Amino acid sequence: MSDPVTGESVSLIIPAYNERVAIGAVLDEAGTSLARLGIPFEILVVDDGSEDDTAEIVSRRSDARLVRNPVNLGYGHSLLRGVASAKGSLIAICDADGSYDLDALPELIARVRAGVDHAIGERTGRWFRRPFLRRTVYRWLCGYVVGARVPDANSGLRAFRRDVVETLRADLCLGFSFTTSLTLASLMSGYVTEFRKTSYRERVGRSHVRLRDTFRTGQYLFQLIAAYNPVKLFVPLVLGSLLAAAGFAGLAVWHAERWLAPAWMFGVASLLLTGLAAHAYVVSRAAAGPIRGRALLPHAERMSALAPSSDSTSSEPRTRSAAGR
Repeated sequence: MSDPVTGESVSLIIPAYNERVAIGAVLDEAGTSLARLGIPFEILVVDDGSEDDTAEIVSRRSDARLVRNPVNLGYGHSLLRGVASAKGSLIAICDADGSYDLDALPELIARVRAGVDHAIGERTGRWFRRPFLRRTVYRWLCGYVVGARVPDANSGLRAFRRDVVETLRADLCLGFSFTTSLTLASLMSGYVTEFRKTSYRERVGRSHVRLRDTFRTGQYLFQLIAAYNPVKLFVPLVLGSLLAAAGFAGLAVWHAERWLAPAWMFGVASLLLTGLAAHAYVVSRAAAGPIRGRALLPHAERMSALAPSSDSTSSEPRTRSAAGR
């Protein structure tokens, strides 16, 4: 399943959990949109243990392939299972709730075919609503992690080259924060990542996002900083210790020598934290080096680097562990 000229094909992966109301219309819209590409494509629906008849609806259609999870495994896990089952060299994903305008898919895929590694649909419109404080804090944290503005880290509409996920897989979240993890890990690894504005519509049915998913996203952001740039975890602590040491030293000079002990304590703590930050940075660079090296290669060379060697039956080992997700 590939274009005879370019060798490219597209796999659209749609994770679905209890989406019987919307899934039919989403598949119709997806098929119409992808047909405009002029290259072979397939649509995979990954049913994440739905309790309604979502899977049965998909199984009766000839324009989509069904992948079924035996139990509810989560959003990210479903997408990774879809990627493993997909035949295309280019991967696109969208949600099954009808909230995305799939007319944007050809543009996103065209950008990837033109050389972008990861094209993300930046949501716009009156239905894209999020409490101001949560939105502001979330965007600031994402920007702090990668050192650049991130317009929409967790958009569920995007396209990317297959090897992006295969390279970063060990650092991707298996749950709700999969898209956030893919966005930030792509940016921090040097993949060419682009945002394209797309309209966002009112979803069909009930949202499956819970408050706990917000806390898990925060946990993942912490993990990502620790894995890719741990210095950013230590900078606030070092600065806080230095300020505390200077404050107590001032009190010791102008008021009483009893403040000298805490000044020394915070001074020593700042030195220890600086040493730990330097050590953590060296370790993280040693781990991230192979990933960044592959991300900067031209696509053909990158795929060659990912391929297993002729004298080995196992694929290249992961750079970092996925433990703790």
